[in-house]
Amino acid sequence: MMENGQTDITEVIAEKGSAAFVPRGNSMWPTLKNRGQSVIIGKKEGKLNVFDVALYKRDNGGNVLHRIMKVEDDGYLFCGDSQFSLEKVAEEKVFGVMLGFYRKGKYISCEDEEYKKEVRELFSDEKKRKKRVKRFFFFNNLKTLPKRALRKLFGKKEDKNDGSESDM
Repeated sequence: MMENGQTDITEVIAEKGSAAFVPRGNSMWPTLKNRGQSVIIGKKEGKLNVFDVALYKRDNGGNVLHRIMKVEDDGYLFCGDSQFSLEKVAEEKVFGVMLGFYRKGKYISCEDEEYKKEVRELFSDEKKRKKRVKRFFFFNNLKTLPKRALRKLFGKKEDKNDGSESDM
């Protein structure tokens, strides 16, 4: 059990063999969108492969879902789909592998040939991938600019319902 009373996903996977959750953040865009879909994670059994998406625990205790870019004898090199720096992770820190996810209400298995083709295309041209990622973050920042500007100008807005502070 985690300090805040929630069960750690690693415990659920160890006990039940799999778990579902909604990931947050943009590091796996375009495959996974921030809080956009559920993922199904199965317990890691044996060595994983390049392009598998795996769940691992960082030294700070945080769980991360990223793609394997290289398999090494003692672990893996990971990278988010919208990132470019590699992170070396020891074998024992990896505890789950993505079995599939839901996109627009439809389940996509990681064994699906269309999904595998999509992943190969995503990583086939690094220059094109960098352009796509830069464009995404540029437009994503533009979209949130008014909200960020208002927050900067006026600070946090007071919620009229309970008097507590909340983000706009």
